[in-house]
Amino acid sequence: MTSQKHLKAAVRARMARTGERYTTARRQLAGRPVPDHPGLVPGYRRFGGGRHHDSALLAHLLEALGVTGAHDGEPIDEPMAAGLAGGIGFMYFSFSYTGHLPTMTIVPRIHPRPFLVGALERTGLPHHVSETTSAAKAARELDAALDAGHPALVTVDRAGLGHQVWADSIPGSDPYDVVVAGRLGDVALLDDDALAPLEVPVDVLASARAAHRASRHRMVVVEPPGAPVDLAPAVRASIAVTVHDLTEDVMPGNGAGNFGLRGLTRWADALADRRTKTGWARIFDSGPALGHALRRLHDCLTFDHSSPGAMRPLYADFLTAAAGLLDEPALAEAARLYSRAGDLWAQLAETAVAGPLAPYRGLAERRLELLLGGAGADRLRPLADEAEALTAGLDLDEAGRLAVLDPLAGLAAEVVALEREACAALQAATGT
Repeated sequence: MTSQKHLKAAVRARMARTGERYTTARRQLAGRPVPDHPGLVPGYRRFGGGRHHDSALLAHLLEALGVTGAHDGEPIDEPMAAGLAGGIGFMYFSFSYTGHLPTMTIVPRIHPRPFLVGALERTGLPHHVSETTSAAKAARELDAALDAGHPALVTVDRAGLGHQVWADSIPGSDPYDVVVAGRLGDVALLDDDALAPLEVPVDVLASARAAHRASRHRMVVVEPPGAPVDLAPAVRASIAVTVHDLTEDVMPGNGAGNFGLRGLTRWADALADRRTKTGWARIFDSGPALGHALRRLHDCLTFDHSSPGAMRPLYADFLTAAAGLLDEPALAEAARLYSRAGDLWAQLAETAVAGPLAPYRGLAERRLELLLGGAGADRLRPLADEAEALTAGLDLDEAGRLAVLDPLAGLAAEVVALEREACAALQAATGT
């Protein structure tokens, strides 16, 4: 049996066990070492896939640097990387831009704390963060890191990478991390979604880095630690940060109510609100507007800064590992509750694109399949256009829109109750 047939058989087996769709199951089984590829820095062998984009990047990067846990001598896997980075959280905002439909965003991971750098800080891994307004200096620093054999984590504007085209991309608005794992002449080799090094011209990469001005050409270079890492203190600190940001204010002013459990409650209330200007019934007051918001809801809970189930199943796996590492059996109960919450979140995401939006599920899965295969904008743009046309043509009167919102509001209320229970269990298990 060829390796591709082995992979397909493993994917089918996972689908039968979990009920996942093909591309979701395939992504979670991805991450096998790639064959030797010219131009890569030493040791960088895994690309793309994974359950959560940034957590997979971190796991690949640390494995390439030889980072292992002192308790088992093994590389840090994706669930552990996600948890060390702060794991889950919640942020909700609705807004509108001139010339665009009103929209919303949910970030179900810890935010606005730095995710990847947070993991490096808590584990004590030596690293250097550089920022500059000079594109020329940024290019020189990247070249120097690669010449020294170091992969570099860089922040780009997502829309600046042609293969990341999607219907919701607004140039300059979406910071996005990739690893530059090597270089071949005028081509950078990226670790992004594709299951092999993604070849991007260095001038395109430079433009994408410059396009997100707030990140100031940010680059992170991690040094090999030289010894296995004691993860126990970092795990404790990470869980404490997660609990804090779910239960306490993380930013000053009125925006504080949009984060953590307060933000989750605000979002659930907005779904159920039929009267005020902050309710979804008033904000998204046409078929196309509601369709756009529902598509965003699905994406935010599934793959956009998230993983399926609003990242809760991935975090549950981290807590299960943490229970053994810290000898804290009570963490297993929190893991069980977050796993249940993940099931509810996944149901909510699927419900958001049911009925007349059901074709969107296939478009989103096809997009993921193309990204895993390293497809370019020429193949991804038609999918983005089709997604846009689907929502633009959604014809729903007020009664139809309310009929869509009602089941979502019911599921959201269940999610709020379960999330509060899970967070309380996490607090009780750790004394935070």
